[in-house]
Amino acid sequence: MIDKNTMRRSKRRIIYQVSLTFILTAVFMSIYQIVKFNFFPDITLLYSNIVTVVFSALLASIAAYFIVSHHNELIKRRNDDIAERKQIHQENVFYNSLLETTIEATRDGILVVDNNRKVSITNKKFEELWKIPPSIIKSKDDQKLLDFILQQLKEPNKFLEKVSELYQASEKESYDIIEFKDGRVFERVSIPQKLDDNIIGRVWSFRDITDSKRAEQILEESEETYKAIFDNSSDGMFLLDNVFVDCNEAVCSLFNCEKSDIVGKTPSVFSPEFQPDGQSSLTASREKIEKAKNGEAQRFYWQHKRKDGSLFDAEVSLSLVTIRGNEVVFAIVRDITKRKQDENIREALYQISEAAFTASDMKSLYNKIHDAVSTLMPAINFYIAIHDDKTDMLSFPYMVDEFDPPYEPHKLGRGLTEYVLRTGEAILVDEELDLKLRDSGEVDMVGTPTLIWLGVPLKVEGKTIGVIVVQDYHNADTYGETEKQILVFVAEQIAQVVERKRNAEAIKKFSEELKELNTTKDKFFSIIAHDLKNPFITILGFSDILLSDYNELQDEERKYYITEMDKSAKLSHNLLQNLLQWSRAQTGRIDYNPKKIDLAEIINENFQLVNNTAGEKGIRLKHHLDKSLFVFADEDMLNTVLRNLLTNAIKFSNQKSEIEVKAEAFDEDYIEVSVADSGVGMNNEILKNLFTLDTTNSKPGTSGETGTGLGLILCKEFVEKHGGKIRVDSKPEEGSTFSFTLPKGKREL
Repeated sequence: MIDKNTMRRSKRRIIYQVSLTFILTAVFMSIYQIVKFNFFPDITLLYSNIVTVVFSALLASIAAYFIVSHHNELIKRRNDDIAERKQIHQENVFYNSLLETTIEATRDGILVVDNNRKVSITNKKFEELWKIPPSIIKSKDDQKLLDFILQQLKEPNKFLEKVSELYQASEKESYDIIEFKDGRVFERVSIPQKLDDNIIGRVWSFRDITDSKRAEQILEESEETYKAIFDNSSDGMFLLDNVFVDCNEAVCSLFNCEKSDIVGKTPSVFSPEFQPDGQSSLTASREKIEKAKNGEAQRFYWQHKRKDGSLFDAEVSLSLVTIRGNEVVFAIVRDITKRKQDENIREALYQISEAAFTASDMKSLYNKIHDAVSTLMPAINFYIAIHDDKTDMLSFPYMVDEFDPPYEPHKLGRGLTEYVLRTGEAILVDEELDLKLRDSGEVDMVGTPTLIWLGVPLKVEGKTIGVIVVQDYHNADTYGETEKQILVFVAEQIAQVVERKRNAEAIKKFSEELKELNTTKDKFFSIIAHDLKNPFITILGFSDILLSDYNELQDEERKYYITEMDKSAKLSHNLLQNLLQWSRAQTGRIDYNPKKIDLAEIINENFQLVNNTAGEKGIRLKHHLDKSLFVFADEDMLNTVLRNLLTNAIKFSNQKSEIEVKAEAFDEDYIEVSVADSGVGMNNEILKNLFTLDTTNSKPGTSGETGTGLGLILCKEFVEKHGGKIRVDSKPEEGSTFSFTLPKGKREL
């Protein structure tokens, strides 16, 4: 763009060029005249004028060329200046429009005041925010604006002081908050207006932040509420990313540690290596936290570990929250040990109750009870003891133990189990209490010593029927008052179920016994109707012949009939004796009076009783018994057993054979007696049904002897009455050996 100075310089340059051209022309023309007169004196006037004109024209052309060129440059520069001015004007219009549009489009109220305190610019937002009348805006008077504005403010003096301060400190920038009487809140920003580093005024910006302030206030109140809930909640609350960021006091109580022990740690630190379902705590916790970070709220059961290593059941909730712009996982941990315990107890009671109906037998029931108790507490070493008040015997129908085999049934002693039976109270026995009880004589040591022993009585209608026991050989802290109370609670249901099952089995057994009795009754009637009738037919028949034909009969014939009648009478007597003893045994009216008996002596007595019968077949009876062998048995029952077994051996022995009776120690408490023959023997089919009445097992002896099989039934019942067992080893054509056990010496049963 060409300014005035440039134009003046251009004019001076033109004048300089014209003057220079004139001077040069005069100089050249003078030099030309001197040269012409000195060197070309003879030149004609015409020719001289022509040369002068040409030379002058040449100089004029050169001068004109430079002048015109400079003039054209000036014209071009002026045209460019006009175009530039036009472009600048257009840009000014555009930028003014853009500035005006921007100012109007902003959500802030804009006020620009020059150094003379005159309003330069305002936008409509400014008018709306301050509710300023158009007349005041048109006046451009800053003081009028201030007077109108101050009426609306809560602290007008403070506002005015700030305005004055900023006008005096023109370089200063400011930010503050303005509060209105009607509750509105404005944000005010003020900066100096500059042009080429010169301050020409001040720009004021106002923004209505009433809603955001209220939101901030609500947020602050919410945060305060959240903080109060967070700090005072009875549930444990965490904030965590990959590690714990913060926690409340309930967490510290829950984990029995300080806040510093938790913050910065991962959840797996406060968990066992594996969860109850077998999952790795580290892997499972990472998966659940990651899902929560992805916006999937989580709620699940978790087993946590306290600082001291003890475990507790918890319900954990995870959700993603935003706090001060940061996304974190919010966790709630609730101790559900009691609830879980109650659920487990309910489930265990249900399983126990259901087992009473589903268990096939008592052993299966006890096994299900063990499984149910195992869900409530460690029960690796577990047993159930049942007391029979009729026999005063303590039995152990179910026992699982790391070291001890199942205890044998025995009379009540001084063990911890019997202590619970005597007191009728649950007891938790550690090593110290165990020693104290033994020192006081209350209990004796039974089995392998344990570190902790928990016994609870099984009661039905106030009567103790048994004891349920759990024990631990390795950890004295396995059981405490909590486990004791749980087992006491469960034991009541267990006792009811055990009693119900025992009654059900008793009814079942009674039903089977009734069935067996009916079978026995039928067999009894069959014996009376058949086996007892036949001997009397023989006696009656032969006696009738003797009475009617006595004189006609020879002596040998009469002797034959009398002998046969004698045999039939003895057979009938033995049969009647067995029937009488058997019927008394079945009805429980037979006397049982055990005493110390010399085994060799009683065997000799029975040899004398059957010696004649054996002699008829040429059979030799023998034994080699130690005189020091004594048994504790009922003499009448033992005689019946020996007589029946000897008679049975004679019956099925061949002529001129041997029957041998042996006796030897079976174990520490019993002696085994055996009666062996080398007769016809028995096959497996006969052996299988040998001691039952529902199958006829009797067959004729080697000399045609008859029988009922009732004698062996009596033998079995009488042996078992003594707590012994009877067995048979036999092979066809090789003979049979009947063996039975009896208590040694004198042993209380």
